[in-house]
Parts: sequence; structure tokens; C-alpha cells
Amino acid sequence: MSKLEATGYVIHRRPYRETSLIVDFFTRQYGRISAVAKGARGASKSDRKSLIQPLQLLSFELSGRSQLKNLGIAEALQSSLNLKGTSLYSAFYLNELLMRAIPETEPMSMLFEQYQRTLTALERVSNDNTAAEINANSIPTGDVEPILREFELLLLQELGYLPDFNYTADTGEQIIADLSYSFVSEQGFIACSAKQAYALSGRDIISIAQKDFSPSARRAAKYICRQAFLPIIGDKPLKSRELFISR
Repeated sequence: MSKLEATGYVIHRRPYRETSLIVDFFTRQYGRISAVAKGARGASKSDRKSLIQPLQLLSFELSGRSQLKNLGIAEALQSSLNLKGTSLYSAFYLNELLMRAIPETEPMSMLFEQYQRTLTALERVSNDNTAAEINANSIPTGDVEPILREFELLLLQELGYLPDFNYTADTGEQIIADLSYSFVSEQGFIACSAKQAYALSGRDIISIAQKDFSPSARRAAKYICRQAFLPIIGDKPLKSRELFISR
């Protein structure tokens, strides 16, 4: 029986039989991978019940020749993240996006590093707002949106769906700040009238490319990312987005 060693985060889990879980990990070595964690739920007194939690970074062993592995020895590599309110909902969103967007067992080391940086940034936002005596549930979305957009843009790049933010898709002309553009999924930006529905400012497109997320660029980036992900994850709503709406 072959064994694999991996480092990764728990991004999803679901019941399996009476006392076990099927756990989805996002790992440095293998991308997204699934495993059966025996004795991790129900009346079992296994330490795994407290160890296998969403957003927990683990070092672990996997065994088995099928696509669905068996989880062996697992050890926490850091304490649980201190995420609250909007920051926590944002992390759940990242996990659901990974579950829906990336194929299994396809290594994405750059994305894994960005995922870690994103969680760290979300934790910092959560702690900063708590220190400032702001309710964590009321963290301004402007604090987390640039963090999420940077992750989404890298994910699109890794999947081959990132549009060219410098040149138009149809003519190859450079994006001009004073012109307007429409965004077409799987193609890119096309010059259009400023009066056209969902027209985007060239200035905002250029700002996004430079990771300069002004309020208008944030709105544009959110629209672009949502449209760009449609061919990848489909139009079935992400459950984690409901957390933001219900606040």
C-alpha cells in the first residue's frame, strides 16, 4: 500500500458511515485531495474529532491506491486561526471556491502559498478590527475585498482563465484609461460605449492589473471575477455567499 506525506488545510468535510468523515484537503504537494478519516465523528473518542477542523493546517499521511485515500497519522502545524465575522465568512468562501473550481490531485504550489497569505491577511483584518473595538461581524467589506480579489485573480491565472488586463480581446489594442469596455468570459475586454450595461472603465481595469483596488476598481474586479468563474463553477450559487447577505 503506497503512502504519501502531505501538508495542507482542511477545506471541507462530510459524514461517511457511522464514525468517519470524508475530508477534502488543499495541500502544497498534491493540490486538492480527499481522504477517509476513520473514527473522526460520532461517539468516537479519537483526537481527530478536534484536529480535523476547517482551516486547520496539518501534516499528515495518506495511504491507498484509489483516488479516495485513507488518512493516517495527522498533526497540527499551527494553532487555529483567529477568524471572526466577515473574515471567517471570507475564508469559508475561499474553501468553497477551491472545492468547486480546482480539479483533484493537481498541484498548485503558487496558489497554495497565496491561500496561506490570504488567510493570514484575513486574520490580521479580524484582529485589527477587534482591537479597534469594531464588531467583527461588521468589518467593512472594503477591508476584505482586495484580499479576496487577489486570491481569485491568481486562481483564474492558475486555471488559465485570467483575462488580459492590458490589451483588448478582439483587436489587441492597449486598454485606455478614458475608454469603456465590456467583459466577455473566456475572451476578455472589448471596447464599448460608456452607456452600455455593465460597461467598465479602462482606468479601473488598469488599476486592477496594478493591484490598486480603489472603491470603483473593487466593484469592477468583483464583477469581472464573478463573470470569469461562471464557465468554471457554473451558475449554482455558492452557499458561503449567503453568509454575507444574511449578516
